[in-house]
Amino acid sequence: MADAGVNIKTSTPEKTEKPHLETNSNATVGEIEFQASQVIERLEEAVEKAEDGGGGGSNSGQSWKTSPGFLPLPSKSTEEILTVLEDLIIHEDPSNRVDSTEDDESLSHNVASIPQLDAISRLAIVTQSIAAYASGLERSHLQKLITRITSDTTRWLSHLFRFLDCAAFLHDDILEGIVRITRMMLHYKYPKYLEDGFEALSLHPPVIYSSMASPLGVVQHICRQLGLPMSCVRPVPCNTLFGSQQKMDVAALERLIDEDKAAEKVPLIVLADAGTTIAGHVDNLPRLQELCKQHDIWLHLRGHSLAALAMVSIPNVPGRIADSFTLPIGVWLGIPALPVVTLYRLFDSAITRQARPVSTVGVARESTLPLVAGLTSDSFSRRLNCLSLWTALQALGREGVQSRIRQAFESSEHIWKRLSKYQCLRLLSQQPGGEGGTYAVAELVTKPMNTSLLFEVVACTVVFQFIPVNNGEPVEGRVPPYYDKLNSWLGQILQRDASQIPIEICELETNGVVLRYCPLEMGTDRQPSLDDIEAFVQCVEQQLDILTATVQHKETFQQLVTSNPRLRLVEMPGWAGLGGVRYVPEAWEQLLTDQAREELNRLNMQLVEQLRSTDAAFSLGEGADGLVCVRFGMVTAETDVEELLGLVVGVGQEVEESSKFIETMTEIVKKGIETATLDLQKENEERLWQEGILRHVPVFGSLVNWWSPPSKEGGIKGRSLNLTAGIVESTENIYRYHMQLQQGAAPGPRPPPLPQVQTSVAPAGGKHSRSSSHSSQHSQQIGSNPPPPPPQPVVEPAVQAAATATS
Repeated sequence: MADAGVNIKTSTPEKTEKPHLETNSNATVGEIEFQASQVIERLEEAVEKAEDGGGGGSNSGQSWKTSPGFLPLPSKSTEEILTVLEDLIIHEDPSNRVDSTEDDESLSHNVASIPQLDAISRLAIVTQSIAAYASGLERSHLQKLITRITSDTTRWLSHLFRFLDCAAFLHDDILEGIVRITRMMLHYKYPKYLEDGFEALSLHPPVIYSSMASPLGVVQHICRQLGLPMSCVRPVPCNTLFGSQQKMDVAALERLIDEDKAAEKVPLIVLADAGTTIAGHVDNLPRLQELCKQHDIWLHLRGHSLAALAMVSIPNVPGRIADSFTLPIGVWLGIPALPVVTLYRLFDSAITRQARPVSTVGVARESTLPLVAGLTSDSFSRRLNCLSLWTALQALGREGVQSRIRQAFESSEHIWKRLSKYQCLRLLSQQPGGEGGTYAVAELVTKPMNTSLLFEVVACTVVFQFIPVNNGEPVEGRVPPYYDKLNSWLGQILQRDASQIPIEICELETNGVVLRYCPLEMGTDRQPSLDDIEAFVQCVEQQLDILTATVQHKETFQQLVTSNPRLRLVEMPGWAGLGGVRYVPEAWEQLLTDQAREELNRLNMQLVEQLRSTDAAFSLGEGADGLVCVRFGMVTAETDVEELLGLVVGVGQEVEESSKFIETMTEIVKKGIETATLDLQKENEERLWQEGILRHVPVFGSLVNWWSPPSKEGGIKGRSLNLTAGIVESTENIYRYHMQLQQGAAPGPRPPPLPQVQTSVAPAGGKHSRSSSHSSQHSQQIGSNPPPPPPQPVVEPAVQAAATATS
């Protein structure tokens, strides 16, 4: 037995048409298909070359930088145009990259991620080229072609989604269908809206009802497109006492409708959800349908759970649950270039006349309302926008459509069941199989089931969240702010280490940051296998152990930091690890000048550098006060927090002492040079007086030196700077023994003679470093028991008085 709506009589072609024209037409369609396939294959090959390091050609990524301001005078060949287009599609705009520079010539890293196409996706894309070619047909033939393909597509969709006696509106923008449905209701409720415009609405303004769980941008877009004020939107609260907190409160909606009617407002449309945007919950559709029918309000449904209607293959025809649907079929089937479909019911004029008087508003114009609202195309339309959907549905068949959708729902079912065993995870999405989990997705395909019950037992998304557990009981409501950071960290790790299951990081107002998996939004990616799901769950389990250990150690970490006088706890906004610690030397907090802050930052930066050589868990952070600190990352259950903090304190003290040593050495060298200069100047003056001024008079001094040679034991002695002892001393011993001597080390059995000149330049107390205390004490001992005076040293010229470091 053939499927309904497939075998349709085709009109007999006119016999006057020439055979060679049909042959040419077939050849032209085949040529378009061949050329479009070639362009697609060319793009795929260019992407493979770019990802392999080939760069996609010498002009890779440069087309974004060389955009002409005006249309060039000379024409370009087809090859040149396709080359530029290929470069723009394959490579991303480098100016939008954060790490890009103007002189960066290696653009192979900004290769765009283009969709992977299967045979059906390729057919849908090629069909768009054929549709553009068909728009040049004669008007009469084109209108018949559009009518045929549109009627076929509408009939197939109505059977697939169990929505009989409906019409279809195909559009590219997913919100365009809701806008035109709302416009149709404006014409329905206000018969003079076409002539009077907004004046027809001024006395009795319309009202649009939308759940608080739905995105605000939807109703904002409707109001902008129709010129309605935002006061026309009535947000409906969600359940607070019974049921899901993501579902619309029908009792509150009924009260709002009564209030608006009492205020002489006109209830227009109710926007309900069959799968909320994040958590995937389904509103109470039977009660909503009954309420809207009672008050003559249009009920519109949107959400991924509507895909379950096409999953069931039983022949029974259920009752209509809404007045219109929005179906993003291309997203559900993973086929690009497919239009979004809005199915809406047709007005039944005969039944309406029997139910209401003839004078009821809008009865005489019901049949023309879709045309006035733009839901149906007029005779002047030359667009064949449903051709790609027409070909894709035939290429898949009913079994192909049902198989792809069933795989998506089964994937959600498997992941939900695997994650439900972890007590520290809270599942916020709808439970597959109903409250008791009695139904399986595989059973829904062949088991007869009410449509409203079907929506309650399928789960289009899996939303979970890491939560604190107190005494074995999970926390209700919104999690603490720190757990938002933990969930963000968990989502980033799963996106990196378990990319076979795409995870989104979202936020719910009532719960905080959550992680969301929606297989119906996976695009052209294939559904994950059982092995992929198993690997994903194992990755989740490993990260949950780390999160639990970090939460348990965080309290101990804070207590240990608070009790240590050299550590300060630093608040780290957005950091999911143990926290931040700043090493602060004693009495530094009392001198927090700008220079002291810079020194404190430099000290902690050096501390982090040394700690990272020990453990990569340490990193450099910055607190809210602008000072740097040591960040502690995530830890495991075996981590000894006290040992880590002890390591920070120990390394911090070493860095602190090293910094003081360097500063002290700088002061000693500077003071030593000044002391050596003063000593040499003083000794030079004394030598002049001892030798006499006549020896230094030109010409005459040579005669005096010849007559009375100067003593060899005199002269100016050089100076050396002993950094260990912190003294400036004369250099007679160095040149006499032809070696550098350290105080306390004798070259032979006799103790070394002390230099004739010794001047201390060490700071007060004599201890200026970790290694100077012993030298200072030894120097004091030598000074208290001086040895016999040494022999007179060899006189050295004054130019040898440079300060020479002995250590």
